[in-house]
Amino acid sequence: MVKPILLVLLTAFYGYSQHWEMHTIDNTSTGADGVKLADINHDGLLDIATGWEEGGITKLYLHPGKKKVKELWPSVIVGETPSVEDAVFMDVDNDGQLDIVSCTEGKSKKIFIHFAPKEQLLNSEKWRTEVLPASVDLMQWMYAEPINIDGKNGPDIVAGGKNANGAFGWFEAPENRANLADWKWHPISSMSWLMSIIFRDMDSDGDMDIVVTDRKSGLQGCRWLENPGKTDLQKKEWKSHFIGAKDLEVMFMAMSDMDGDGIEEVILAEKTHKTIRIYRIIGIEWKEQIIKVPDFTGNCKSVEVGDINGDGIKDLVFSTETGGEVKVGLTWVNGKDLDQENPKFQAISKLHRSKYDRVELIDIDLDGDLDLLICEENFGENSQGLGVVWYENKFKK
Repeated sequence: MVKPILLVLLTAFYGYSQHWEMHTIDNTSTGADGVKLADINHDGLLDIATGWEEGGITKLYLHPGKKKVKELWPSVIVGETPSVEDAVFMDVDNDGQLDIVSCTEGKSKKIFIHFAPKEQLLNSEKWRTEVLPASVDLMQWMYAEPINIDGKNGPDIVAGGKNANGAFGWFEAPENRANLADWKWHPISSMSWLMSIIFRDMDSDGDMDIVVTDRKSGLQGCRWLENPGKTDLQKKEWKSHFIGAKDLEVMFMAMSDMDGDGIEEVILAEKTHKTIRIYRIIGIEWKEQIIKVPDFTGNCKSVEVGDINGDGIKDLVFSTETGGEVKVGLTWVNGKDLDQENPKFQAISKLHRSKYDRVELIDIDLDGDLDLLICEENFGENSQGLGVVWYENKFKK
């Protein structure tokens, strides 16, 4: 444990007393690993899909509305998913109802499709789970996102994995989308350990390119894959363009126009040197800004951009895993301080042995400011894993 005198000093210097109130959405399983958002029940509120890696399940959480948002959320297990790493919303069978796609790693090495019912979303017996045949045993699957790559038959599934046979590519949707056997896999790049997938038209040619971070060897770093256009070339290797952090252990990233010049910056967290890196395109070159992460927080996991304090300037929110040490896992940096050599990191969470995941900034309690939604995925006996939680913004407009 951290000694009391050190706690006092840290609190005074880094502002631990400023921590935001935490609210639990669910902590009934183990290894909560990521949150994805969509309005699955068409009530105007964002719902959550989460995979519980060690628990081996994927769950749906329905936003309960403003009056009950600080209570446990209504939820349902949509399917059994061993070693699940990610779950994302997508209308797979084109019936007008969002389904959920789960990626699994470990020994499972499959992508599962959880077909949602039109009614009774919270009835687990109404959900139907099938394996995407073309995904079986190809690799340990990490993440997936829906987008229409080829302009045919609606959204395809962009996905990638890690370790042996790791690759990045897309599953081509057939005309009969409900027939999973007809979905075809097209690898478009090598991938050692996929972390982020972001769709952007990077070369302004009218089609969507794909920005990725690769955590391990090979094409390690942050790069974008150039869409060759709607031809058969989309089914072959796409050209890679490095943005930055080459040969560093990069984690999750974000893209946002932070300085208001109409051009988005690339913002990422990397573990090799424990820094946040901001990349700005100047002409044809990416210029790098490095922000060192203080020792009172953990190893870099994710960074997100949003106006936390309502002053009209975008701030950074930063998540970490503390490696079993008692530290502050969630912090934020005032956007006004980003031009300083060592901007101050301010506490959001309390001291905790934490393994936080990717940050989502949304107004969960509908009070007009950005709250922080996240998973804390510690698991096992005495781990004190928090599960799916959100932190209430302490700044009131």
